[in-house]
Amino acid sequence: MTIGEALKQIRLQAGLTQTQMAADIITESFYSKVERGVHSIDADTLINLLTAHHLDVIHFFTLIANQKSVAQPRFDLVNKITFAQNRKDIKALDKIASEIQNGGGKPGFYLQYRLQTAYAWILHSNKMVSPEMKKKVKSLILEENWNRPAYHYLSQAVILLDIDEAYYLVNSAFNAFKKSEKRDTFSLQFVSLIAVNYLNCCYHQKADKKYINCAVDFLCSLPIDPVIGLNSILGTYYESLFNNDVQTQKMVALILKKSGYLSTIEDTLSKKLLEELK
Repeated sequence: MTIGEALKQIRLQAGLTQTQMAADIITESFYSKVERGVHSIDADTLINLLTAHHLDVIHFFTLIANQKSVAQPRFDLVNKITFAQNRKDIKALDKIASEIQNGGGKPGFYLQYRLQTAYAWILHSNKMVSPEMKKKVKSLILEENWNRPAYHYLSQAVILLDIDEAYYLVNSAFNAFKKSEKRDTFSLQFVSLIAVNYLNCCYHQKADKKYINCAVDFLCSLPIDPVIGLNSILGTYYESLFNNDVQTQKMVALILKKSGYLSTIEDTLSKKLLEELK
């Protein structure tokens, strides 16, 4: 599959027009020619387009590398999994899992990875993740040089790991980013997302404070940049959550509610605070 074919397929799945997909990052005319294979597009602009619509960058590049045709059904399954995860729809995931199981043949790694990741994020637990998947994910991350795709991969895969393993890999990513001489915008976004998603895992796994401090301190050390503003705010929220600072929790929750981002912390809010926010 070409980049243009993949962009068209993922755009249609997201229900976007070419103008909407271009998102004022490039012109609609240029975007249309990219889809048709007339123009090429540089990596930074491509990732900018995908992240502007909250589309999975790693999935997109895996799609290009592994799919032979836009008509292959596995791409549709991956998109169904993504939509079910975003809606936190366990019944839909169960239906997809049954569809995969009854489809004949062993599903590839990426399909299994996406399904188990979706279950883990919805349930806030890696109990349904197979030992083989944990081992494979860990080995893939350890074999990878820390770069933009690796940061993004860990930000999504951290839920699959036990907290000790996650702590080790998250610290490794943070240290690599600190030592890196070249810090592009997308790496900054992805590495801050690692911290936020890891903190969410720490909350649900009731992790010891030593596991938490590394992520909070890392977020505080990042430069002030609008692209990570939300993640920085979420870092403040998690710090107050772990410190039982109810006043700060409520203050941040109110800001997120007014901004339309309350769903990013809704799974951590106490019943009392949820009632107060209604």
